[in-house]
Amino acid sequence: MISTFSDKFTLKNFKLDYVRLSDGTSIILRVAIVDIKPLQTPFGVEFNVLTTGGISVYPSDSVLNEVKDKPLVEPDKTPSDGWTLVEIIEKQPAHEEVEYHLNEKYIIKAEIEPLMVVKNIKYKNIQEQPIYIVRWAKKLSWEKVE
Repeated sequence: MISTFSDKFTLKNFKLDYVRLSDGTSIILRVAIVDIKPLQTPFGVEFNVLTTGGISVYPSDSVLNEVKDKPLVEPDKTPSDGWTLVEIIEKQPAHEEVEYHLNEKYIIKAEIEPLMVVKNIKYKNIQEQPIYIVRWAKKLSWEKVE
C-alpha cells in the first residue's frame, strides 16, 4: 500500500514561512501533505488531503528572561492556565505542493496562514522557552496539469 501511494505522489515544492510577534519572537511554520484520497463529486474529481504542520520558536532575549525561573511543563501536557494572546506583527503563509497521479496529473497545494498566537510564561518547555501555540487556517487547492 505504501509503495502504491508513493508512486502516485511526488513532492514538487515547499516553503517554510514565519510569524513575527509583538514580543520580539519569531516562529517558523511548516506544513506537509501526508495523504491524498481522490473523490468523485458532481464537480468532478476532488481530493481529501491530510496534512500536518509544525512550528519552531525563536524567542527574544526578553521573553527568555521571563521564563528562566519558571517550572518545566510536564511532558505531553498543555497547561490550562497562564495563556496570553500575542499580537502578530508580520506573517507569511507556509505551503507544500505535490504532483499527484491519478488518471491525469494534478498539482495539489496545502497552505497554512497563521491567525492567532498564544504564549504561556508560567511554565517553560524542555528547551527553556515559553510555550507558544499557533492557530492557523488551512487552504487546499488543486489543478489539473498536462
